Amino acid sequence: MPPCPRCATSRVKKDGHVGETQRFRCRTCRRTFIMRTGTPFAGHRWPQEVIVTAVRWYLRFRLSAADVRDLLAERGVDVAARTILYWVQKFAPLLARAGRRAAVRPGARWWCDETYVRVGGTWAYLDRAIDERGQVVDVLLRRHRDLDSARAFFVLATYRRRATPEEVVTDKHPAYGRAIRDEVPGAVHIQSGLHRRCGPDTKPIERSHVPIKDRLRPMRGLQSIRTGQRTIEGVELARAVQRSHIMAPPDAGAGGTTGAYARARTAATTFAWLADSLRVAA
Repeated sequence: MPPCPRCATSRVKKDGHVGETQRFRCRTCRRTFIMRTGTPFAGHRWPQEVIVTAVRWYLRFRLSAADVRDLLAERGVDVAARTILYWVQKFAPLLARAGRRAAVRPGARWWCDETYVRVGGTWAYLDRAIDERGQVVDVLLRRHRDLDSARAFFVLATYRRRATPEEVVTDKHPAYGRAIRDEVPGAVHIQSGLHRRCGPDTKPIERSHVPIKDRLRPMRGLQSIRTGQRTIEGVELARAVQRSHIMAPPDAGAGGTTGAYARARTAATTFAWLADSLRVAA
């Protein structure tokens, strides 16, 4: 029996059904609830599994919302493309937050850089950082490429990942030096470029821009900085799950197979596990 979401007691009994959903009644506070009560999925018509699957497809694969709509329709689920976009905007940042809690701790050396993305018909700047394993530390979408954006990125990354780098490799953009001195004063700043005969270069971070730009291309541009940040966080989460930068649940390896098939099943199981963790945190 699930615990009561209001008083957290385990004195719960079954109390009929709401449609096809099991209803429970708390013996202590006498209130009724279902499995989704008190979670971000409460109030939605479709089950949690349908919502998480649609969000995962949209974030993981190069699909438009209309493509996801058609795939769901083939499986008997009639959902509008606008509803799928609403689900992505609501649940992508929640899943990304849960993913950061389960993520592998970032390494000591960070590569930081920005890339261009289309937002509302104009170009905006996406600040990104990766560590020596290729794990994306954090992302921040901003309208301008300036000192305030660089500072905001390092404040956000160090706060959300609870980690501080020992070395930061960047290009020669002057804002990085000031931002690193102010926000991560203990880190060694290494200014480099795409080609360098010795020492670290910026190739790792430049290569890591390619998957995110490939995924954003079918979207034909983002609509705003706010919604773009939410979507990009979800896209980075899907890639982190695929590359095993998110600790998988204990039962993710069940099935007896290895290779691409096992990785695909593990990714789906991890997304479902992260969604279940929202139930506990709600």
